[in-house]
Amino acid sequence: MSNPQLKRLFSHMALLTLARIVGALCVFAITFLITRQFGANMMAQYSVFLAIASLASVLLPCGFHAIGSMIAAEYRALNRLGLLSFFTQYGHRLIVIMSLIAAIPATVAAMLIPSEGAYDLSIILAGAIPSAMAMGYIYFNGSILIGLQRQFSGQLPDMLLRPLLLIASFGLIALMIDDVSIAHLVLAATAIFIATAAIQWIRLRRTLSKQAGTASEQEEERKKWWQMAPSWTVITLLWDYFIEIHIILASLLFAPFEVAMLHISFRIRQLAGFGMKALYSLLMPKVFSANAQQQNGETQSLIRLSSRITLAYATAAWITIALIGQFILGLFGNEFEQGHGILMIIMATLPIRALFGPAPAVLGMKRNHHRIAQILLISLALSLVLTMGGFELGGLTMVAWGYLAATGFTAIAMWLSAKQKTGINCAVWA
Repeated sequence: MSNPQLKRLFSHMALLTLARIVGALCVFAITFLITRQFGANMMAQYSVFLAIASLASVLLPCGFHAIGSMIAAEYRALNRLGLLSFFTQYGHRLIVIMSLIAAIPATVAAMLIPSEGAYDLSIILAGAIPSAMAMGYIYFNGSILIGLQRQFSGQLPDMLLRPLLLIASFGLIALMIDDVSIAHLVLAATAIFIATAAIQWIRLRRTLSKQAGTASEQEEERKKWWQMAPSWTVITLLWDYFIEIHIILASLLFAPFEVAMLHISFRIRQLAGFGMKALYSLLMPKVFSANAQQQNGETQSLIRLSSRITLAYATAAWITIALIGQFILGLFGNEFEQGHGILMIIMATLPIRALFGPAPAVLGMKRNHHRIAQILLISLALSLVLTMGGFELGGLTMVAWGYLAATGFTAIAMWLSAKQKTGINCAVWA
């Protein structure tokens, strides 16, 4: 990349990182507000609601949101924008159909589950499906915009607008309602998810071609999408939402206070990881485009650049949290300071991921998504074995160790697989 291109890249990265930090601070403030104003039990309930909605939002698009950036970047590079419009329409219909199907078991479960217990699961499930549908649209449309190298339009509604609206609405709820229940938070969150999806769709609609390609092209491409998408459902579920799986698992094993502490630790880790995501969102569409045009040297150069920058960032983030993490936890209440060790274990996943580079994306763009899914399934099993087998002795710490062990295994296995399958070394030392 030339110097002007690098300057533009870092300028965009800085703006996206700033927006992510502001949005993440709002998410952090939401966690703080719920915990301090409504209590740890309410925080635990809201974290379970978010986890269920997030996991469902991955399943509803059947993996199409995960391949959206690759497909959009490829069609843009090859000037096949009509097929991109068809891909978008097809994905939207798929999300609606899957949401209607998912609503049936969710409704039955909400009616049958007793109201007693630490969690009001009937309310949580009632809000989870419409929230998941809206989130599915957000992630699907956002991935297409990112693939078209419209990163701001693709990411700002989700990473900045949605958190701002959430903190504003929850603040109003705290001021105006004396007896706040989980139903108030779920209803407000669901409405905001839907509004965010609508705003993002308006941005995407302006960029799409009115043509949708020929019938023969549509059929050929549709087969290709379905060859990739199902595996990417597993990949996205276990890669991007590994945290939510652990939150739900913890809710089955531990008291609400411990679930709230784990949720707070994961939120801090997500906040620290936003810089890495901003960098990858800027560089990976360029990698996909260079790969589609068979520019192998440029592809390797961009991957090497992303690996080295993200490792520097991840290391700095880990050191920062080591120094001030206990203080941050104490803001939620003195009782949360005991979670500093758990937080540091969770934070160690950032430099480990960065060290071995964007191997999942490299395997995906070379159509080796089945290998990714296999590795992630093994990593989930590893985490479950460590957590379920050791929680009685190690308590909540075993959830963190299971998460770290699974992340380390995944990073190494994917780096080796990418090197073997594609010949590309994604690691920082490449």
